[in-house]
Amino acid sequence: MANAQFGGGMESEYNKASVPEILAFSARLTGKSLRETVNLPDGVVNSRNRGDLGNLVERYFFKHVPGPVHGPDFSLAGLELKTTGVIANGKGAYRAKERLVLNTINFDDLAGEEWDTSTFLIKCRQMLILFYRYEKDTSVVDRKFVLPPYLFKLADHDLAQIKQDWFTIRQKVRDGLAHEISEADTLYLAACVKGQGGKKDYRSQPFSSTMAKQRAFSFKASFVTNAILNQNQEYPSLGLSMGISLEEATRRKFSMYLGLQIDEIAHRLGFDINLKSKSYRRQIVARILDSSGAQIAELAKAGVVIKTVRRNTNGLVKEAMSFPEFQFDDLLDQSWEDSDFFQIIESKFLFAVFETSADGSSEVLARVFYWQMPMGDREEARRVWELTKEAYRVGKESFPRISESSVAHVRPHGKNGMDKRLTKTGAELGKSAFWLNAKYVQSIILSNQS
Repeated sequence: MANAQFGGGMESEYNKASVPEILAFSARLTGKSLRETVNLPDGVVNSRNRGDLGNLVERYFFKHVPGPVHGPDFSLAGLELKTTGVIANGKGAYRAKERLVLNTINFDDLAGEEWDTSTFLIKCRQMLILFYRYEKDTSVVDRKFVLPPYLFKLADHDLAQIKQDWFTIRQKVRDGLAHEISEADTLYLAACVKGQGGKKDYRSQPFSSTMAKQRAFSFKASFVTNAILNQNQEYPSLGLSMGISLEEATRRKFSMYLGLQIDEIAHRLGFDINLKSKSYRRQIVARILDSSGAQIAELAKAGVVIKTVRRNTNGLVKEAMSFPEFQFDDLLDQSWEDSDFFQIIESKFLFAVFETSADGSSEVLARVFYWQMPMGDREEARRVWELTKEAYRVGKESFPRISESSVAHVRPHGKNGMDKRLTKTGAELGKSAFWLNAKYVQSIILSNQS
């Protein structure tokens, strides 16, 4: 009876051992929702469970019962099935809504695995990815699959970096540091948190008595956007495929410009710089990375956050570091690990430090380095986020100030005090963002002096 319910005993309209036939059959979903494609049993939909859509597609569209847990869904074809949401930007192009979660990590198993026989490689070597348009208030079975099915293979020019990322995560487990894993540790393949952070979502690890959050291998949203959705867009490269690390490739780009004044850098790069523009430092960094100022492939795929910092004649950072505006209503629907602020602080940062000359007449590019937030500071940022969420939930209009945390605070991000948004609660609140405290940014610079 169970097989009949899930289609396990029904004759398939395609060969489950043939990748081309599975791919061709999946194209029937393009432009349609699951509900428009198949007859679904009553009560099968749990609209608040984001993971249900993939299971529903597999069982009711493909009429297929998943393969072994450690193997691909279509075991005879060696093909894993994934569904993931996309959001259209103003120009009609799509970006990934979130990371693409691949397979759950067993810390004990991972510590003893080798790449060629790893659970990750066996399960995810070849994947059929179906992209649906994410609409928050629309049931998962009514979200339309807006792009043709995509066959992803771990055999392209990104494989070397993905493999290196896997080794980095495995080494952290072998070092007894599974509890300190960060998505900033790696570039394309990450070990993301699974679960809501309760006690049931913690796991033991082989080389430490400290319990670690349950994690899964995932492709970063930036990788899905720039390596899959925008695969035909040509970005300049740092050349990591030649065996050069990200840090070394970046150092080579900037080495000949360190210590130079901004106007001299612009002259050498052959472009006119407008010092009245708020973004001129960012323009300098972009032009050094590539003369065209275009995005760099590796940085775009890895979701590296580029930040410029100005120090005054006394060597002090005067300005807090801002991040994009957040929506107060979104806070109530998000867990910490799903929040935009979490995604930002889990990122790898590229800092470019500009220092004002002693007489205040010019600026020089003093230092460039990569940085990721330490575990303890990430927990403090989480506390600020949770205080903000709770304050909004109970109707307060004051949020964590710079005096309340050593790491971050909330403050306006609008043009002026009149720049407000109407929330679902009926309150008019000023456009706001999370900021890193100026003193905290100063501490980052001082700890990266070399």
